[in-house]
Amino acid sequence: MVSLSEAYAIAIGHHRAGRMGEAAGVYRAILDADPRQADALHLLGVLSGQTGRVGNALSLIAQAIALDPEAADYHDNLGSLRRGDGDAVRAAGQHARALALEPARAKAAFHRGLALGDLGREDLGRIGEALRCFRVALRVDPGYGAAALAAGRLLAGGPEPAAAERWLAHALALAPDSADGWAAVGRARLAAGQADGAVTGYDRAARLRPGDGAALSNLAMATLQASGALPEFPRADRPEATWAEPLARALDLFLAALERGAGEVAEAALFRTAVLTIHRGMLDDARLERIAQRARDRRRRASGDGAAAACIAHGLYRRGRLVAASRFARRYLRGWSEEAIRADPQAAKWRQVDARPVFLDALAAYRPRIAETGERSMPVPPAAEGGAILLVSVDSGYWRRFGGWFLSHALKDAPGNRVHVHIVNPSAEDRAELDRRCAAQSGRLSWSLERIDLSVHAPGAGTTYYACARFFVALDLLERTGAPVFITDIDARSTAPLPPDLRDGAGWDLTIMRDRRARGPFDDIIVSFLGVAPTAVGREFLGLVCAYIGCFFDRGEAAWTLDQAAPYAVLHDWIRRGRTLRLREQEFLRLPWFDFPVKGEG
Repeated sequence: MVSLSEAYAIAIGHHRAGRMGEAAGVYRAILDADPRQADALHLLGVLSGQTGRVGNALSLIAQAIALDPEAADYHDNLGSLRRGDGDAVRAAGQHARALALEPARAKAAFHRGLALGDLGREDLGRIGEALRCFRVALRVDPGYGAAALAAGRLLAGGPEPAAAERWLAHALALAPDSADGWAAVGRARLAAGQADGAVTGYDRAARLRPGDGAALSNLAMATLQASGALPEFPRADRPEATWAEPLARALDLFLAALERGAGEVAEAALFRTAVLTIHRGMLDDARLERIAQRARDRRRRASGDGAAAACIAHGLYRRGRLVAASRFARRYLRGWSEEAIRADPQAAKWRQVDARPVFLDALAAYRPRIAETGERSMPVPPAAEGGAILLVSVDSGYWRRFGGWFLSHALKDAPGNRVHVHIVNPSAEDRAELDRRCAAQSGRLSWSLERIDLSVHAPGAGTTYYACARFFVALDLLERTGAPVFITDIDARSTAPLPPDLRDGAGWDLTIMRDRRARGPFDDIIVSFLGVAPTAVGREFLGLVCAYIGCFFDRGEAAWTLDQAAPYAVLHDWIRRGRTLRLREQEFLRLPWFDFPVKGEG
């Protein structure tokens, strides 16, 4: 027959080896022989807690304490179970009882510090108590690095970042290769606004634990914040030209983290970071393809992730499949509420892109209601002669902010370009000022106005209309004057008159400024500079763009970037169908006649 001591040895051997079923069987056999075996009750309770049966574990250890109330380890383990069950108050009390029974028990001091630290989230006074417990644990056992680590974690993000660093330095002095210690350093430094130091900490943690998806995800997050590319964490010492490398590294880290078991947070961050990188024009085709593949899987599990859907659409667009991207985006958004679409920048942008042939074919016969809703007038029309017209369209506020500045550059050279200003809902002061300026620049400056109630449209559509109204005005000016019309922005600066071929409309139908960074069909053609010649092809193109814009307003779907998505979709359709078009392309922000100081700052 096996003795009691031998039975305990067998059970503990199984327990330590992870053979939980066998260990539990032996503990129960001991209790069957003697139900008052407190150690067996206690150890079976510990095992139950380790296998997720917390209620059973609490009951068993409580029974053990009833039989032997002076056993410090019983109280200590019961406290840990209570803390794991969310009862930090009773846990702290249980650990205090263990310390009263055994003051030199470092483990109990450590555990009490953890419980008090949990309570300190709501009661800052408990933090001091918790730190005292960690000091006790280290005094009893100077090698108890877990206590120093816990103290550093507790203080991270608090008002004394230097104190957190000291505790963590102590922890790492005891265990230099602790991945948890270096991860805590990363978290503490990130919370203190020291993003570069956070990268160092998380990088060391990831190297020590290369198979840990969470470590790689944390490193990716720190890399992003250190880059300066996140709008909420701008850095003057990290200009945009430096962002490409850290953004690429962050994406690679997120992908690696997901391959190593990182969860929902890392996956969502991957797609948000990809969209940010696309917007900055810094995501290469190969990485986008990998991310789009993962996004397809993500959609099956989280159908509302707009960033993931955007990555799929961008992937199709990059492969020259804009029609498929457009269909996908519209199908994906079919179940979304209007409010949800407008709250998601990518969803709102992609809805502006409709490259379906059936939609574009219908534009030729479409007469936009929005074009007839307001009341337009032209107090000072353009002169009959004089070459190309620079057209700006603004609201009253933007006119007051940039109007004088724009005209001082656009009209400084004689004979130079002509300028036409269109103001939506101008004030009486705006009218008087423009009449005065036109009189001083007779033949060079003209203006028109529009009275329209934009409050009936969705929030934000008003701002979109200020940018889109210029297409309707451009079509009117093209018909009135027979001169080329160049749409531009009032925050652009004219640096020289247009060359004769552009001013006269000779040899071209459409002139565009193209952003070749593949940022999307709503950012490929930048209408800060778009010229239309008074040819039959130019008029047809501009008419289709106006119909496209008008249709979106009439459907209540107009949002920001519509003014750029419309000409891109029409031009893409023409090229796809082999339509003849004399096209001139200019490089983004590299025009010899304009610069864009406001845009250049971004």
